[in-house]
Amino acid sequence: MPKRLYRSFQALLLLGMSIFLGSKAASGQLTFYINQRFVPLTIFGVVFLALLAQTIFTEIKRARQRDDEHDHDDHDHAPVASNLWFMLVPLLIGVLIPARPLDSSALSTKGFNTSAPLVSGDSSAQLFETDSEERNILDWLKLFNYDRDVSKFYGQKASVIGFVYFDEALGEKQFLVSRFVISCCSADAYALGMAVNWDEAAALEQDSWVLVKGTVNSVTLDGVVVPLIEAESVQAVPAPEQPYLFP
Repeated sequence: MPKRLYRSFQALLLLGMSIFLGSKAASGQLTFYINQRFVPLTIFGVVFLALLAQTIFTEIKRARQRDDEHDHDDHDHAPVASNLWFMLVPLLIGVLIPARPLDSSALSTKGFNTSAPLVSGDSSAQLFETDSEERNILDWLKLFNYDRDVSKFYGQKASVIGFVYFDEALGEKQFLVSRFVISCCSADAYALGMAVNWDEAAALEQDSWVLVKGTVNSVTLDGVVVPLIEAESVQAVPAPEQPYLFP
């Protein structure tokens, strides 16, 4: 393949990747792939890719002008065209496969986690002081892992949103209200959940999003004490714009 044609395709692929990532950032779907704290860095990458594509287009234009002035054809050859596939394949995958958050089908490969210890930067005091109904699933599990005496949380009001997941370890009238947590990107995502005790649990559909309100108790799963909500109400809700939680 002539060098000029190769460079043209290269620039188009860089521009395409820039547009693709930029559109995902604008639509908010970028966080389906990565932790939200990396969004600014990705936007910087979008700008860099666009500038790099523009630089290549400018280089091609100047080369054409030089060729016209010296009246000779471009006989230089670039690396084989198959090298372009390394850029084209990930772009095609991103365009052709719709962006959607992980659901219970991912649990078969990623598994389920009942542990969420405090990590660097967490403030245990802040979690304790936060109104109980403002805590999300990750907050509750952090508290249960942080404090050995979980009985102090019994009777506190909880109000959490998550998707329904039925686990064989639970009873007939129980389910897990779950969320995926992303530390870096969707490749390292793992599911967390709070057990829910509700008489009408059997009427719920797997993966449906619900708002669960009730009082906190506990249950032991696989030898680990995890929070359980004695549900007073379970209300169907739309999937949140940001379905993931970030530690």
